[in-house]
Amino acid sequence: MPTIFSSHELILRLAQQNQPQYIEALYSYRSTLHRGTPAPFMIVHGILAQHLKEYSHIVEQIRTDASSQDIFGQASECSEWRKP
Repeated sequence: MPTIFSSHELILRLAQQNQPQYIEALYSYRSTLHRGTPAPFMIVHGILAQHLKEYSHIVEQIRTDASSQDIFGQASECSEWRKP
């Protein structure tokens, strides 16, 4: 990862490098709804992004409103992180 990266970039990298585990996580949340619609990607990505906060010894959250594209190429906002 570059020195400064977004949650979306990290999630994409994790999905690419850990495909079986990523698929299992999505499958685990296949029936979880958000506003009445199944949202496994949204739930898993949110969990991954939240867990990154537990690693303050290796990354620092520098903002929560960075413009980014999600894994589907849709414009949205996410956190931005910096490695020390």
